[in-house]
Amino acid sequence: MKRSLIFSLLLGLASCSFRPTALEPPPPEPYPWTVILYFGVDNVQFGAFPTDLWGLTDNLLAGGAALMRPQVPVVMLYDGTRTGDSKIIELSRRVVIDDQGEVIPSDTREVNYGDPATMARFILWVARRYPARHYLLGLCHHYGWVGYNTDERSPGPLGMDILTLAEHGQAMDQVKAAGVQIDVIWFEACSITMLESLYRYGQDARFVVGNEDTIDFYELVTRAVRMVRWLSRHSEATPEEVAERLVAATPVLTPALAWNQLTPLTYSINPKSPGYRKGKPLMPQLWLPTQFAFSGPAVLKVAPALDRLARALLQELPGSRPVILQAREQAREYTLSPEYVDLVDFCEQLKRQALGLEIESACLEVKQAVEGAVAAAKKFQNDHRHHGVLILFPARGPEYLRAIANPFDPADHYSNLQLARDTQWDEFLAELWAQGT
Repeated sequence: MKRSLIFSLLLGLASCSFRPTALEPPPPEPYPWTVILYFGVDNVQFGAFPTDLWGLTDNLLAGGAALMRPQVPVVMLYDGTRTGDSKIIELSRRVVIDDQGEVIPSDTREVNYGDPATMARFILWVARRYPARHYLLGLCHHYGWVGYNTDERSPGPLGMDILTLAEHGQAMDQVKAAGVQIDVIWFEACSITMLESLYRYGQDARFVVGNEDTIDFYELVTRAVRMVRWLSRHSEATPEEVAERLVAATPVLTPALAWNQLTPLTYSINPKSPGYRKGKPLMPQLWLPTQFAFSGPAVLKVAPALDRLARALLQELPGSRPVILQAREQAREYTLSPEYVDLVDFCEQLKRQALGLEIESACLEVKQAVEGAVAAAKKFQNDHRHHGVLILFPARGPEYLRAIANPFDPADHYSNLQLARDTQWDEFLAELWAQGT
């Protein structure tokens, strides 16, 4: 079955050709669903992996979509690694749409994925041209709290621009102000489940779907095609059913299981990546595949529980610093960026330190809030350490100082995040590492 799917994709790629088409009037009745893909393609992943696949990504996606014969619009803003190659593709019909300069500047034919104005214009343009009762927004290339969707044809400190969480908020606030409700945000990316990020995405969609660790490359290639086919057959599905299906469609055992054990190491020794550790290769814990769907409104309720925990830890910090750090050392880390830990697993380790009833009660509240936010989950049956939500918690002072800065945007800072403003977690981290050790 897997071989036949890959063979079909290759056939679609080989036979795919785009044809231009003029703007058409919106349909008289809304579609049940419209899929909006704001996938960052204009990068080569710090010189390691060309997302544009040497100019073939648009053909691969369109060929795969055409083979699935989707009955709902699937619209992508494509920007490859060449200058002036931006275009809007209706993958469901394998056509390039002339947007008449509404999204892509007519003079340059080039967009910047890291510009919130680009994102807002594209989403609103799709909503006007392909109005639907429900919208599924696909995003990619996540780098923790610092942002997502790098664009390497746009200026920035690392030779690229990125859509920061603040800029994401600007774009989505504009979308919501125009009356467009995104029902499901779906990330094909490495972990998007940092609470710092989910606290923003939960305000922008009814459901948020993504994984807690490094992306499975096999799943990246195949899930989108399977999902489009399923959505075409179940076009009346509810947002919750779509979110649950995105999780269910994620394979656990794939050929990427062995390869992904090496990904964190290659990331840490690549001088072009923000995860580079000079003279200190990263030796991660065993990588395990995960996938979670979160209720947007419910995931926001994790923040008050985190705030209570942070305040309790601050109270205990002067005399209990060693045991708090011991709990942190034992917590499950995110393999690609070990400065993040599973929030519930940290609480489980913390409870074993017997720091008092207040911390134990706060840990229980955190666990209940996380469990209440998870709408669907998929992982190995014996995996009891991935619970869906990560939190920034560097293990050492120098790592803390590096982790609270945004290498893509020096003007951005961890303390500016909404989660940091609404909780005492950043104050706890600052106090913990006040001596810089």
